[in-house]
Amino acid sequence: MTRDKRTRLYLTAASMGFVATILMVVSQILDWPDFVAGLSVGVLLVSLVMLLRRRFRDEYIEQLWNSGTGFAVVAVVATFAFAPFLEGFLDGVTRSARDQMISPEFVGPIALTAFFVGFHLKWLRSSL
Repeated sequence: MTRDKRTRLYLTAASMGFVATILMVVSQILDWPDFVAGLSVGVLLVSLVMLLRRRFRDEYIEQLWNSGTGFAVVAVVATFAFAPFLEGFLDGVTRSARDQMISPEFVGPIALTAFFVGFHLKWLRSSL
């Protein structure tokens, strides 16, 4: 396999992972059937394995990877820093103090979404 084909395969895996992450988040929010969530998690796992296998083979892929991981770290820190404020604000607006609206279960999908957003933004900026 040529270098261009491997790079194209890598970028295709990144796009599949991004779509699978969005599908996973939407299926959790809208409470879709379990097979949709399972399919999206399966595609996401395959995509992540392919991304991890080839993450530092050349400088371009390494830059994409670093951009994605930087976005993910910032998203996780921001989620943990501002989630209590946002939850208190929403409780004040709705005038009801519920148990916990923003649960820790959302940190993983937020980190994955931020990773793919950072990855794709860097990819789009470098291709322009």
